[in-house]
Amino acid sequence: MFTFGWGEIFLIVIIVVVVIGPKDLPKFIKQIGLLTKNIKKISSDFKSSINEIAEESDIKELAKSVKEVKKIKDGVDIKKNFQKEINIVEETVKDVEKNISKSEK
Repeated sequence: MFTFGWGEIFLIVIIVVVVIGPKDLPKFIKQIGLLTKNIKKISSDFKSSINEIAEESDIKELAKSVKEVKKIKDGVDIKKNFQKEINIVEETVKDVEKNISKSEK
């Protein structure tokens, strides 16, 4: 983005010393330090809040997937399906037994 060489940095330092003055220069440097510290803190807070939002959306998607699986599981009742098949087989066996007993008589 911006590239500063040593010449430009030296020129900026001279301008700052002339404009602010050597007496107020330590206060100015301290304020610049505090400003950069605050900017870094704000940046860190912003990144962490973005990460939290991303994690929350991942958790919501996971919860949604779990609910879908539960719905599918509830829709497919294995025991009920097996019981239906067993009932059909039992009826078939009874019919065959009746036919055999009739043919024996």
